[in-house]
Formats: sequence, C-alpha cells, structure tokens
Amino acid sequence: MDTIENTEKTTGCFKPSTKFIEFVGGKGYINFISNQATIEGKCLSGLGMDDINFKLTIYEDGTVDFDEVDTTKTTKDERERLLNVILDKTLTPYRKRTVVSELPFLSIEKVKDKNVPLYLAVEYTTPIEKLTSLFEDETIDISDGAMDNLNDLLNSWFEDEEFAKEIEEMINEENTEVIDDTIMKHHDTNINTLVEDSFSKMKLDKLNELKSKKTKREDEIMKYSFQISSIEKILEEAKNDLRVIEGRIDDIQPIEPPIGYYFNVSEKQNETVILEPEIEKIIKDKVSKVKGINTENFMKLFTSGEYHIKIAKKTDDGFSLVEDFKDITSDVLEKLSSIDLSIDDKKLVYMGEMSWGEMVNKMIKMGFEQSPDFDKLCGSNSYTSTDETKETIKNKKTTF
Repeated sequence: MDTIENTEKTTGCFKPSTKFIEFVGGKGYINFISNQATIEGKCLSGLGMDDINFKLTIYEDGTVDFDEVDTTKTTKDERERLLNVILDKTLTPYRKRTVVSELPFLSIEKVKDKNVPLYLAVEYTTPIEKLTSLFEDETIDISDGAMDNLNDLLNSWFEDEEFAKEIEEMINEENTEVIDDTIMKHHDTNINTLVEDSFSKMKLDKLNELKSKKTKREDEIMKYSFQISSIEKILEEAKNDLRVIEGRIDDIQPIEPPIGYYFNVSEKQNETVILEPEIEKIIKDKVSKVKGINTENFMKLFTSGEYHIKIAKKTDDGFSLVEDFKDITSDVLEKLSSIDLSIDDKKLVYMGEMSWGEMVNKMIKMGFEQSPDFDKLCGSNSYTSTDETKETIKNKKTTF
C-alpha cells in the first residue's frame, strides 16, 4: 500500500546530472512515497547551516526545486552546490529502488503527528547493464566459456562501487563510439580482449584524474597553511596594539571615587615559562590538532600570570572579607568582570598578561581602595598605601 504526496508545479529551477525519482520510506508492507521532503542544512554542510532547513521538490521532467524553509540565507549557486553534495553520497538498494542512504530526509506531510523518515531515490543503471545495452542491436555468438570469462572479468572490476559509477559516466563519452565501431568492423574479435582494453583505459584515466586531484589538494593545503600563519601574525600584532591602547586609556582615565571596598592583590602565584621559538611552534602544532582546545588560550598557560584578589568592607572591628560574591552590587560586579576575574575558593583569580603593578593600578582606577592593615591581614609582606599609589598614578608621565 502506498501513500503519495503531489504538487501542482510542473518544473523546477535546477536540473541534477542524475535524475531524482522520488522520496520513499515506510514500514513493513506500507510504502510512503512523496515528491517533496525536508532536510537539515547541517546534514549537507557543517559551515554555518545549523539553523537552516531545506525543502527538495522533484518534478516529472527531471528538474527539482531546492529552497530554504522560513529563511533566506543561501544563494541559488550555494543551493546548487549542495545538490551536488547529495549526488556525491553513497547509493544503496532500498525497497526495489536505489536511494541515497546517508541523508535523513523527512516528509512534509505528517502521519500520526510525526514526519516520516524518507530516502531520496535516484535513477541508476549499473555499468554491466550499460554494457549490455551496447550489444542489444548486434547479434554476436559468444560461447559459454567466453561468457563465464566475461562475467568473472566484470565482477572483479565492479567490486569497487565508486569505480563502477565512474565507468558508467565514461561509457557515455568517447568509449561508447569506440566500442560500437569496433564491434561493427571486427565481429570475430575476442570479446574478452575488447572489454578488457576498454576498461584498462578507463582505469588509467581514473588514476590520472585522482593524481591530479591529489596535487591540487596539496597545493591548496600549502596555500591555506601560509594564510593561517599570516593571519596569526596579524592577529598577534592587533592584540599587542590593543594592550598598548588599553594601557594608555588606563593612564589617562581619572581615578573614580571610592566605592567602599578595599582590595589586596597577591604576589604572582605561578612561574612564567619562556619557550624557545622552535619548541613553541611544536607545541602549537600538536595542540591545534586536538579538537576542542583553543591553541592561543593553551599557550597562555606558559606566559600568563596568576594573581589572587581579595576584597573587603571596612567595619568598626576592622575588615569584613567578601566571601559570597552574590551579595555584591551589580555595578561592583561589572567593574570586576571588566578585568576577566574568575571566582575560585572564595577569592577572585586573575590569569592574564597584566603585571602585579598593572593590576593594582587597575583596581585603584575603578574606585577600590588599599589599606596597609588589610594587606597585612591578607598576609602580604609588602604593600603600597593608597595615597602613595594614587600620587604615583597622578604624576605618571604618559607618552603617545
């Protein structure tokens, strides 16, 4: 029993090189057949198509429409390339049809409130069937032994399914004429020799084509590797410029009024590791191949400084250390988040390229205050008083 969908339009915007027949799915003895189905963009391309769905409509004249559903993010040329992606997928026998088994299409019409999983059926003639059609108009007497040899030869060549598809395309070109002419002129030529020569040429052409593709890909990889290296250099220069600009802004920025919090920046908690350029390059190459790890962030583990910051409110009895940062007002939290601080074991942690002095200046600029008593309470052996630090910042000469 078949369930069928139909559309009124008679021709589409695209003409695939291989004819699309229909969409087919089902369960048991029931087939669901349609000329329309949808598919998620991420199934066809992993580049920015996670939120795009496509509808594929097949018409009897061999044309198709391939449109986005509720979006307009792709061009006609991009959708045509996606159709070629469909044609490159693996073909598999299914319900007496040849279908594209790798792509999960879904029906437009729902059955019991669910879209039916469908496969795209395409027109496909096996290479052996194609060869057989070449001899339909010519009567040639072939012995049983010769036929057995021919079958063994063809079977050995068509074990590779991809190669079999290539043969089908090549037969449509000059090889068809060569074989026809040869048969007309040489009825007595041994059929095994004729077919073997033809397919040997096809295999050689295929080998040359693959070698050409390999060379092209190698050239592309070399070009892209050079581009990545250049972009990384430009990116690093831009980051350095940004740090200089931020430093100048901090120098010019006036000190904000006290916000009622005192702070202490610990001494550096880790050691900076200086890597030789060759070692650094080896590490970057290795880490870049690990999925999910940002190479630049990983390399900062060797160079970034780690500082622990404590903040407190002054009370009549001394200082009340802030341990629950949920109680801090939103404007204070915004100031802290501006310098990429993280919370770890009731303290704030900074990991980055700023030095201890830059961290202290940054906190003072934002209205946090220093106190020798709070520094001692935090276990600091050295500190800079608020007045001294502020005076240093005010008198600091800025060079542009």
